Amino acid sequence: MTEKILKIKYTCLHPSCVVFCKNGELLLPESEFARLSSAHKHVPEGFNQGEEALFKSPRNACRMGYGQQFKALSVAAAEDENAEAQSEENSPVKDPIAHLIAEHNKVLEKVERVEEHLIKRDIGGLWVSTADLDNILHLHGGIKEEEILFPALSGLVPFGEGLVACINEDHREIVSLLYSFREALKDGNINDKIIGSSLVALKSHIRKEDNEFFEFVKKYINDEMKEAIMSKMELADKTFAPKEPGERKFDEKEAAERMKFHEKTLESREIACDTCCH
Repeated sequence: MTEKILKIKYTCLHPSCVVFCKNGELLLPESEFARLSSAHKHVPEGFNQGEEALFKSPRNACRMGYGQQFKALSVAAAEDENAEAQSEENSPVKDPIAHLIAEHNKVLEKVERVEEHLIKRDIGGLWVSTADLDNILHLHGGIKEEEILFPALSGLVPFGEGLVACINEDHREIVSLLYSFREALKDGNINDKIIGSSLVALKSHIRKEDNEFFEFVKKYINDEMKEAIMSKMELADKTFAPKEPGERKFDEKEAAERMKFHEKTLESREIACDTCCH
């Protein structure tokens, strides 16, 4: 028998949440919700649907990357939503927006590896894990979003140019900080401030895309566009060649590439500023 999936509406009880995850909705297996609920002593025994309960946030629910205390506002069975999701997955027309949202979980897995190496102060591990993060950010943000999705939205989405400029600015800032951190690693330095800023910005960016940007633009993409966009994204997956971490030493070519990213960051900021101001 298939385990029941629960649809849980929650609010975060952290007093100073700054990454827009105060309220949300989760789909969790019943057993997983029970496990997370048992982490808090004040959960009433025999929790019934509709009652309020405290539970620990599941993995990756908080974009800051830490386990938080969530309060369940409502809990209901989600068989219909689950069946609909399975039906959509089996549909010949796949959804590029759903694909990008799902890929965010892969990005966050790379972030976790970086954070694990930071805790261990493992410079060698950081050199590899930050390269892995750079690769997936290039494939996901640089190719699938900037080269495939955004051009397809051109002229279709109200204020689309300004929205895309803001997303591109985020991409440039995150990757520029990541490059700066890797540059410091070459000298044997672990710059916590730079990598911390990059990871916090990345998690906030993902939340912004999932809950705001993608929710806004997906209504402008019809089935024909979905098929064409997905075809290009699948080709990108097949042809993408990830960069090796390389040796941890000064590289003139990488330095020039970092400079290009810094220039694009400034350019994107100017475009976003002009859009916001006018």
